[in-house]
Amino acid sequence: MTEATRVRIEQLTGDIGHVEKLFEQGGTSIVYRIEAKKGSYLLKTAMEARYQGWLAEEAIVLEEWMQREPGFLPEYVGFFKTEQQSHLLMQWRDGITLTTALRQATSERRIQLWQAFGTYLFHFHQRATGGTSQEWLKERIVTAERYVTSVWTSGTMDLLKQLKSSCPEPITASWIHGDCTTDNLLVATDGKLSFIDVGAMRPGDRRYDIALAISPIINDPVALDAFYEGYRFERLTTREFDYYEHGLYSFF
Repeated sequence: MTEATRVRIEQLTGDIGHVEKLFEQGGTSIVYRIEAKKGSYLLKTAMEARYQGWLAEEAIVLEEWMQREPGFLPEYVGFFKTEQQSHLLMQWRDGITLTTALRQATSERRIQLWQAFGTYLFHFHQRATGGTSQEWLKERIVTAERYVTSVWTSGTMDLLKQLKSSCPEPITASWIHGDCTTDNLLVATDGKLSFIDVGAMRPGDRRYDIALAISPIINDPVALDAFYEGYRFERLTTREFDYYEHGLYSFF
């Protein structure tokens, strides 16, 4: 962390007492925990232009949801740039990722966590937005094509052509996380779930969220049944799962 970054942070947090580098988030950003006069914070720093753009999008989402539904997401504190870096600062939330919680859980607790995930996602997807999923899918395909052209993805132009020619029927749009994996949910000490890494959150196609969520348990019928006990919308068809998980997600 540079001195210029530290100065900007202290304008928001008061004097910094301790900084701990936590991890690099999938190669897109560096994550820090900061203890300061006004509380505990999480700082994400991105350097590459594409990842700085993603961080800016996450800042917009966090700030908007502070007004829309306070407390639903980590509290936005600030977004700023220094030299060739972008920085997103938010309030710290205690907990572990759902991935870690599942790995540490007993067999019984693991099934409970999958059901809780389904319930959490079910309630989130009930938030009305208006419109259909078609607009979101069109935007995702345009973005995927740009990523292929820029060599930013492992997805291929041939796969993209297949996706364009086999789009699922549109459904009513709902709020979606947009990268709904177990890595991107936090399990608090009291067991409550909350989303993290929310830069892709927007009105869209809930089937995309479901496909990413159930990917680790697609061949585990007990866990899958538990998830759908919580998630009371219709189950994905095999074709829908393949389209979103093995198709569209390949580009992101």
